[in-house]
Amino acid sequence: MDHFILMSAIRHPGSGNKDDILQQLRNVIGVINKIHKKHFITSLDMVMPNEFQGITNSLQASLEIIFDIEECIIENNLDFKLKHVLYHDTLESVQSKHSAYERLGFGLIDARQRLDLIKKTDSRFLIATNNEKTSLYLNNLFLIYEDYLDSWKKSDYDYVKAFLNHMNYKEVAALFQVNISSGWRREKSLKMKQYYTIKEMILSATE
Repeated sequence: MDHFILMSAIRHPGSGNKDDILQQLRNVIGVINKIHKKHFITSLDMVMPNEFQGITNSLQASLEIIFDIEECIIENNLDFKLKHVLYHDTLESVQSKHSAYERLGFGLIDARQRLDLIKKTDSRFLIATNNEKTSLYLNNLFLIYEDYLDSWKKSDYDYVKAFLNHMNYKEVAALFQVNISSGWRREKSLKMKQYYTIKEMILSATE
């Protein structure tokens, strides 16, 4: 049975208290586990102080989980960023699917090596499917996705949250008590339409 290993680590803890950041990360994981319960073979859990992993049942679900993790961080105004590796594997290579810390199959070893690799680079996303062409295409799209995502400053998060909650620029302008043109300019400067488009392109690549 095919499955996908999602392995993630904190890249930049920001200026906050380390214990607070780890608790915030646990809270994010808890939210994602509830939202995507049906998509997990093994839910996300912490395996090291600043890392977590889980096993999912489809590529598209895995990508949606990554999007939701990143947007949960923004919507809760958290001050850290993550690096993600998504690795295609088969259940036969997993020795135990019940305890995340005991899952020492070859797939997890390979995923770990890839996570260690991107820790040494500026990239935040690495996708390894069972198709080399698909993997290349997704990684190229994620470069663009990352560019939009990381262009937002923490001071932008309140506005981004409003747009992510499907508010249009007029509704956002009313929420922040600014004129409509200011709401429109904010949507443009944050490149929200481009952000939605790249997400759609990434998900359509799995269809």
